[in-house]
Amino acid sequence: MNLARVALADAPLLDRIWQFYELESSPWSGCDLDETGRFTSLSDFLTRLGDPDPFDWAYLIRHQGQLAGLLLVGRQNLRGRSIMEFADLYVLPKYRGRGIASEILRRTVLASGEPWLICVFRRDRKALAFWRRAFERLPFSSVREALPSEDPEMHEFIVNEAIAPG
Repeated sequence: MNLARVALADAPLLDRIWQFYELESSPWSGCDLDETGRFTSLSDFLTRLGDPDPFDWAYLIRHQGQLAGLLLVGRQNLRGRSIMEFADLYVLPKYRGRGIASEILRRTVLASGEPWLICVFRRDRKALAFWRRAFERLPFSSVREALPSEDPEMHEFIVNEAIAPG
């Protein structure tokens, strides 16, 4: 599995993969198509790809050389505290069940040595089930749901707060 940061030249590819993600999530997200027949929720992010000081990053996921999905992460402000957010993960249906998402978590959240915010839409039952299994199976040093959530549409989990100083 390969995780490669998206460059400005990759913006059209990232946008095309995002369309699949939005299509799958549209029943619970409520996103609609624009007048051209596209989902546009990633538009602001795409315009920031060339920013010399980004606060969020996108990655393309490849499995055995084939494009298998995307990952978005970024720095967020949660209750006055700067924290990394594992924002969006999408693995194409063909590649699900192969451990790709767990490997991505190992290479990002678990390898970072800092706390992360993981937000899951309350209406996205599949994602919530994935995260609950991941919290049980993977070696997070801590998992806590932030209550009350800053966004009532989301579950907010903070992981790895209990990392011992190295």
